[in-house]
Amino acid sequence: MHGTKIRTFRMLRGYSQEEVAAKLHITQSTYSRIETDEHKLTVEMLKKIANVLEVSVGDIVSNEPIIIQNNASNQGTQIARNENFYSDQKEVYEKHLASKDAEIMRLVKQVEDLMKLLGKNK
Repeated sequence: MHGTKIRTFRMLRGYSQEEVAAKLHITQSTYSRIETDEHKLTVEMLKKIANVLEVSVGDIVSNEPIIIQNNASNQGTQIARNENFYSDQKEVYEKHLASKDAEIMRLVKQVEDLMKLLGKNK
């Protein structure tokens, strides 16, 4: 039920299944079953996973999509990009970006039209 989010958070942190399993003191195969929702999570294990992945339990159990923020360092050298989106999340982001692109194009056209009007009124 929450395996997809757990997997996404793990991948965003750059952890392997083995690394997270070791931190949780469980086997990699047990952890893999958690990510595929084949292993029932206790509240205690959910808390441990949240702690290891540096998120809240609410982040994992929430129905809200994962919001990814890319904060560059002051030097601008630590920009990381993660392409490990799930297809359903990627589709949502692509649709959102496409709507923003369309809005930008509409605004550019509007500015061009206004510039033409201003040019004619001189």
